[in-house]
Amino acid sequence: APASVSRPSTTALDASKNKLKIASRTKWAESRGFGSAGVAESEGVTAGLMTNADGLEYVKLVHPDTGATSEVYLLGGVVTSYVDGDGQEFIAVRPDAKMDGSKPISGGLSHCWPQFGPGEIQQHGFARNVNWTVKSMTETSVELEMAPSDYTKEMWDKEFLCTFSVDLEADQLSTKMFVE
Repeated sequence: APASVSRPSTTALDASKNKLKIASRTKWAESRGFGSAGVAESEGVTAGLMTNADGLEYVKLVHPDTGATSEVYLLGGVVTSYVDGDGQEFIAVRPDAKMDGSKPISGGLSHCWPQFGPGEIQQHGFARNVNWTVKSMTETSVELEMAPSDYTKEMWDKEFLCTFSVDLEADQLSTKMFVE
């Protein structure tokens, strides 16, 4: 009888790939101030308007019951983090993203508005390039607003009002964008 050939199982390969993925995510999380297991240290974390190490403002949301957190940057009105009560991060920002305002934040829940892709105005519109205004804020929610400015009118001379709300609930993150 021919000798049988032993091959690694798919499960073993998937487990190996998973270890690499976890290592990559952990490195990414640690570079953004999360604990060594990729878990945000939610105990003692304060909600409110914050400034990162590079001078960009963001709103930190913290759920008082579960310890879940979220971060929403005013530049682009972009959600860059949602960590549930179990410490699992659900939103990815590119590892090479500029978090200093020199260009739009790459990744996260970003806005391509008023157009997606190339067109008559700049690639993906201007919503990612402007600072949104905090209209209201609690420790678990924020409502941001973007209205016409001299910068936007140079590209797109239309009246508009964009409202973006982010609600950190006990078991999920909810977002809504309204355009008038």
